[in-house]
Amino acid sequence: MLYTGNQQTQPSIWSHEPIITPERKLWRAVLEQAYVDAELTMSSDAWEPMERTLARRFLRADGVSGAEDLKRICEFSEVPMDRVYLWARQRYPMEQKFDKHMECGGLAAAFATGPLLGSTKREQGSRTPQIAA
Repeated sequence: MLYTGNQQTQPSIWSHEPIITPERKLWRAVLEQAYVDAELTMSSDAWEPMERTLARRFLRADGVSGAEDLKRICEFSEVPMDRVYLWARQRYPMEQKFDKHMECGGLAAAFATGPLLGSTKREQGSRTPQIAA
């Protein structure tokens, strides 16, 4: 092998150090900003910021267009896409919307527990329930 100098003071001419171009720095900054947005904290009134929601969806590659966008940005920044979305899916798991409403006592909770009017009985051969007295 041909070396340009002492191995400890100067790198070899054969070393393959990645060249980070300004374009690659730009696209890596896009990924970094998505990460920063995904890490935003909840607001004081317990609302999730829109940037946080969108960034987490983007990094998890939710949906076809989101996966295509993430793939393109990862290609431009030379970062493996599979590592990004696998990491994001572990770090930011998808929430169950139905369970969230059940905990808050929303409309979904009322319908999940049964009819609002109390117990019902059906007459034989009838399709509509009758309210029990």
